[in-house]
Amino acid sequence: MTTERPTVNINVKELDTGSWVIFELPGFTTAASGTEQSSLDALRKASDTSYYKGNGSLWVKIVSTGDILGSGPGSGPGAGVSLQVSR
Repeated sequence: MTTERPTVNINVKELDTGSWVIFELPGFTTAASGTEQSSLDALRKASDTSYYKGNGSLWVKIVSTGDILGSGPGSGPGAGVSLQVSR
């Protein structure tokens, strides 16, 4: 992902519990939450939302807790999993 914004909120939803996605964010340095990992390999093996800083990029792995459907008319999937990153 490339953007000039100083802060970005990443949100994933409609994923099964335990499913994950990894983003490379060049120029970003900080994740507001998650567990810091010591290498890209450790990030790939992590079972919870995590991040790794290396090679001028912030790599984040967001692990889904699963969408929880709301109840009542017009209810849909829950908000998903969010992570804020910044420069």
